Amino acid sequence: MATEPSKVTRIGWLDPLRGILALCVAAYHLSVWFDLTRSGSGQNMAFAKLGNYGVSAFFVLSGFLLFRTASWPRIQKEGLGRFWLRRFLRLAPIFYLACLLNVAFHLGMGPDPSWRFILENLTLTFGAIHPNHALVTGGWYVGLVALLYFAYPALAWLREKGGLWFLATLALGLWLWSLPPTLHGVMAQEPWNRFHSYVLAPNQLFLLAWGGLLAGLHAVTEERLNPKVALLLALPMLWLLLKPTPQFFDHLVALTGWLRYRYLLVITLLVALAAFTQNGEPGRVGKALAKLGDWSFGLYLLHPFTMKLVAPHVTGNPGFSLALGLAILGAALAHRWIEEPAARLGRR
Repeated sequence: MATEPSKVTRIGWLDPLRGILALCVAAYHLSVWFDLTRSGSGQNMAFAKLGNYGVSAFFVLSGFLLFRTASWPRIQKEGLGRFWLRRFLRLAPIFYLACLLNVAFHLGMGPDPSWRFILENLTLTFGAIHPNHALVTGGWYVGLVALLYFAYPALAWLREKGGLWFLATLALGLWLWSLPPTLHGVMAQEPWNRFHSYVLAPNQLFLLAWGGLLAGLHAVTEERLNPKVALLLALPMLWLLLKPTPQFFDHLVALTGWLRYRYLLVITLLVALAAFTQNGEPGRVGKALAKLGDWSFGLYLLHPFTMKLVAPHVTGNPGFSLALGLAILGAALAHRWIEEPAARLGRR
């Protein structure tokens, strides 16, 4: 989603992967909102894992791309102000648009818009206070990625000094920080507060560091996989993620405990496979998915709005399909008229 729109050569098959992940996240939410599957069924559990761990994969991917493309010498060359401006222009325009639509039309996608929450969202600092202070559905991801952007120059300097050892220590330390909430803290909360606990920084930031460690490994080796080999290796990992056992009815059960780390290891390996695959010219499907990857941030933030637009009039599978199609169209338009001009502005 929120990735670096620079002129750096595209890495492996990460762009098609972003397209797939964006579809997974949108399809999961829309399947829930349009009530397409029965709780506890194989389809329901597959949607839940693809959607929720699709967001987790975006965290790993965001960490990978930032650590892989923004070295400390590059930050020194462009200056801290320009570095932060470019990241601000990557996150803020579409996020602000989504927040404005939610507040203006009283759609209820987030907390009541007090002046405090509006200020937190305008400054993108809400991730440091509570990610669910975002004034739009899914905005918690934006708040946590903004934390990475704020802190990244210091992390890049430390990486320059410590290399892979620093990245490994960061990944391990942040993972250890996640153990209490993942293993017992989230599910110990009252049901209404569990998701609010799940999105907190201690439970999520290690995924960005895992992506950073992958970036460090990617930078020190030139070994790359044949795309067909990478696909064959991905198939058993997808089975581990999607197999209908253990059964669960509450989706947060699959997002907590040691089970969560098993699934996170799978999606991290899938990101690694895409990153370590040889660069090549994708086919027609690959190009379409890569284009969808370019639109992924807009698709992530805008699909709740198309649900709100469609659901009162069309239900079931037709409503799901129409809402998803409109979300993709909206994401394409937002990329063309908002994200691309903002990226050009950041490069000036």
